Amino acid sequence: MRPSHPTLVATSVVLTALFSIGDASARPPAPQLFCENYPNDLLCAASGVSCTLCHTRTEPPVAWNSYGDDVRSAFSKSSTSDETFAAALPLALAAVENRDSDKDGASNRDEIAAGTLPGDAASAPQGEATCSPAQVPMTYDVCRYDGRYALRKVMLDACGRSPTPAELEAVAGTPPELQPDAVADALTACMQSEFWRGREGVVWNIAHAKIRPTIFVDEPVENTDGSYTGEEDFDYFPDYALFVYTQIDGHDSRDLLNARYYVQRLIVDGRSVYKPVDELPGRQKMPTERRAGMLTTRWFLLFNNMFTALPRTAAAQAYRVYLGLDIALGEGLHPVPGEPADYDDKGVAAPTCAGCHSTLDPLSYPFSRYDGVTAADLSEKGRYLPTRLEDFYDPLLPGVSAMPEAGMLLGKPVSSLIEWAEVATSSWEFAASRVADYWQVFFHAEPSGAELATFDALVEAFRTEHGFAIEPMLRDLVRTEAFGVP
Repeated sequence: MRPSHPTLVATSVVLTALFSIGDASARPPAPQLFCENYPNDLLCAASGVSCTLCHTRTEPPVAWNSYGDDVRSAFSKSSTSDETFAAALPLALAAVENRDSDKDGASNRDEIAAGTLPGDAASAPQGEATCSPAQVPMTYDVCRYDGRYALRKVMLDACGRSPTPAELEAVAGTPPELQPDAVADALTACMQSEFWRGREGVVWNIAHAKIRPTIFVDEPVENTDGSYTGEEDFDYFPDYALFVYTQIDGHDSRDLLNARYYVQRLIVDGRSVYKPVDELPGRQKMPTERRAGMLTTRWFLLFNNMFTALPRTAAAQAYRVYLGLDIALGEGLHPVPGEPADYDDKGVAAPTCAGCHSTLDPLSYPFSRYDGVTAADLSEKGRYLPTRLEDFYDPLLPGVSAMPEAGMLLGKPVSSLIEWAEVATSSWEFAASRVADYWQVFFHAEPSGAELATFDALVEAFRTEHGFAIEPMLRDLVRTEAFGVP
């Protein structure tokens, strides 16, 4: 079962703005209140609530969807205190349960129960209509898993081509109960292709959002022998090589954050070959014992840590792209008592900031001794510097060196960035984020409604049966009815 999240999603600011009842930071956590009302319904049980529950726009000027408008109109405008807000919100939600806000034929209550969005007509519960193949004069069998349909999807998304007539005939001639395995075997073959694992292939493109290869100068050149030519500081090809390596050939994807090695991409007979190496001389500066995979590459530290004493951007980026939790949207908040301490005097202890920074700042402390571009000595950039705060920041920010290196992640204490990575990769959130990356590849959308149970089962097997290896998880995915029933 999916564990509950302390903040299932971010609508406290959204709903507070929606009801125009004062400072958002002073309000109770609206997502929790919403899901206390519907604790056993799929919309909450699957952590699927987001700002789009009520909004089409959350930045000024704020805009509401049809469900948000209905709830807003039912809310008591006289509720100005936290206590009356908490009491009035369930009444407003109950008042609109029987409406069909988005006019998709399902009541708001039925949509919440089914895990679909009551303010989005494109998100509606699937009916329970019976299905008989004889009544459906279509190319595919819409009543059950159709190997031809599933094979076509796999070949297009994983091989970059349509299946041949012979391939379609072969799967059509396979006994129905064996067709899912035949499609999974086709997927395994596709995962050896350059379309899947090569430069700008499927896996490479998944990495874009993690690496963010912004070009400040001429792009470095990736040579076919695994070497690189060009400006060292802007060399992100080792990041892509490490990312792809952890996603293929049965490797443990937890090495995304746990790897103590680097990876080179070689070109052998026109094919990409990924080779783990202990060192990349001149390109990566991190001592082996301080490496945490994608979190400690030279490019990650330059792009995210940069000149900051407390690298909040680095922690927020890692939290978002490797755990699927966006603090800017109020996701994954685990407030720490006494935080934020505001060691770098950024004003984050102010009431309007503290709600997020009581999670973000302790999340960021383990990144604080990793240097981006502060060090004047080129050999020190992109390294672990235990006296970084004393050497570079105390003169301008007296006392900042009192900032601890130990922090908190997902409610657990972590003593270093190495432990941060270990806690992260052992979590449900990390596994779910990996499965979500590939769900998007094959479904071109996030899971919703009845698909959520399938998604959760994939995550659980990924963690407990497949050792966090991507290929067996994807073989499971393409064998599901969610994937193979037209």
